[in-house]
Amino acid sequence: MRKIKTYIEGFDEVLDGGIPEGHVVLVCGTPGTMKTSLTYSIMYENAKRDGMKGLYISLEETYESLKGAMMELGMIDIDQLDVYMLDVGRIRREHPEEELKKDWLNLLNKYIKKRVEADAFDIIVIDSLAALYALATLKNPRVDLFHFIRFLKELDSTVFLISEISHGSTALVSNDEDFLVDGIIHLKMHEVGESDFQLRINCIKMRRTKHERGWNRLMHSIEGFTTTPVISD
Repeated sequence: MRKIKTYIEGFDEVLDGGIPEGHVVLVCGTPGTMKTSLTYSIMYENAKRDGMKGLYISLEETYESLKGAMMELGMIDIDQLDVYMLDVGRIRREHPEEELKKDWLNLLNKYIKKRVEADAFDIIVIDSLAALYALATLKNPRVDLFHFIRFLKELDSTVFLISEISHGSTALVSNDEDFLVDGIIHLKMHEVGESDFQLRINCIKMRRTKHERGWNRLMHSIEGFTTTPVISD
């Protein structure tokens, strides 16, 4: 079984070597927990180190905005790698608003499938589920999401779904996504003492992997992301 490394120092050991190829993985956390940066970094590092091809589908940010933010984090050679972005704005401009409201999810599926068939992407990131729900009219969210995730699994790519958790919420997901996906990586800000916070990461679920459980501290520098075990709170 081939595994996709996260290239987060210390975290691939937590994952027993990485994420099984072809998995659909949910990356969830409250606002400000670097979900986009972390997930983009995984795609970027695999393109840079292993020659993999990545597709980033942002339903919220423009390509230039996302590219600028990632370059500020040290990913200065993005344009030299096989990392691409699907222009969701262009898709929306090509279709009448009524058609989008009625069949947005199927239209998105068709565009993703067309791009994957043409370019055989190894890693796909969809950012975010909250934006997807806002754009699409889901008559039966759980059933529609089941078919959407099944479609993603049939692409034979490793897929990351970014999901926003509201501040104060105890639920990681809203439509049984945790049962449907193959893996869940949870990010959170943890209060330490009276005035300090730590960014932490935890693999809650990863099928076909003997992963470790529990929280690790997540840090970022110009060299990339690193994790260390949490010793005490």
